[in-house]
Amino acid sequence: MLKRLLCYILLVGLVSALPIKETLEVTADKFLANDLKKITIIEGHVHIKKGKDTLIANKVIIYTNEKRQPTRYEAFGDVKFHLFTQDGREVEGHSDRLIYNALKQEYRLLQNAVVNEIGKVNSVKGEEIILSKEHGYANVLGGKDKPARFVFDMGDMEETQKKQKAKKAKQKHAH
Repeated sequence: MLKRLLCYILLVGLVSALPIKETLEVTADKFLANDLKKITIIEGHVHIKKGKDTLIANKVIIYTNEKRQPTRYEAFGDVKFHLFTQDGREVEGHSDRLIYNALKQEYRLLQNAVVNEIGKVNSVKGEEIILSKEHGYANVLGGKDKPARFVFDMGDMEETQKKQKAKKAKQKHAH
């Protein structure tokens, strides 16, 4: 009973520390909180939802700061995610392990990592993929026997380049 109460208090602290417009919703079979280490270990059918983003895994460790705000998430085992980037793109993927740095809004997918853009052929595979939600970039590293693989719609890339050139030209004329 005491453990459940402590977990509840910790989760309320996690949720209340987030901005009002977004809440953190966590469901799982088991929650273990350690206030001294500032971690919460969540195991069994873990499902985390923050805004429109979701994370599913067998186990997740949430690291928090002194104010009980999440700073880092580490997900293990059959990791799947679905998120929306700052520029409105929708991506989903999976890996064996995922580390999310909440301060940088950066996802690091490790081992057998795959990321797909919803509604497009754009796909990235590698042993390590780093996605910056805030800055909209992806870095991909292959392994010794598994090279990184990219599949992109070239028409989509050309359209993006045209928009960037038009934006720069507009900014240049505005000054």
